[in-house]
Amino acid sequence: MKVTLTMYTPDGVKLIADAVRVTGPFFDTMEDADLVRYMVKHDYGSVLEHVVFTFELKDISIAISRELLEHRIASHTARSTRYSDEGDASFYYPKFSDDQEKEVYTQTLKYVQEQYLQLKDSCGYEVARYLLPMATHCTYTWTINARSLINFLRLRLCKNAAPEMQELARNVKDLVDRIYPEVFETIGCRGSQYGICPEPKRRSCGKYPPQRSSKDVQ
Repeated sequence: MKVTLTMYTPDGVKLIADAVRVTGPFFDTMEDADLVRYMVKHDYGSVLEHVVFTFELKDISIAISRELLEHRIASHTARSTRYSDEGDASFYYPKFSDDQEKEVYTQTLKYVQEQYLQLKDSCGYEVARYLLPMATHCTYTWTINARSLINFLRLRLCKNAAPEMQELARNVKDLVDRIYPEVFETIGCRGSQYGICPEPKRRSCGKYPPQRSSKDVQ
């Protein structure tokens, strides 16, 4: 995959800090960067919504493009399979434990692509697209504000996220860290926020202690 930051709100740190100062005079003594870090640390997120990022997500699978729709406070635009020829589409390849599994996967994709080409010639793109597997690569334009992006990163940097989605989250974080470290430098998985992992113990990476259940309290 290739993730490109195509546009973002300029002077975002000042914009956020100025928005915070609207709420009360007691913030006037803090520097912009310190004020932004304070808002992130204490999860006062509404002021972060003034800063927006637009990404081009190239060669992500249809599968994770569907997962992106779970992040609804964002704008989503995808390459149309109804009007585009997907005869030379590329595909996402997971990591396989043995060569036989990879061979089955590869041959299945090859067969589906051959059938797509045949159907496309007789029925057109709109009908043939229904054969496209979830592994098919697509290109996506994604616009999201800083508050929602923090939520995305906390969820998708978790080891339990799909491997491809983890890769996407790491690429996105690398880009926004360079632009606004004041906002994103401390952002990790959900456990990084409070020092407690919200996942069940059996799914925890072990970096943070699991939260105590009602059963533990008893």
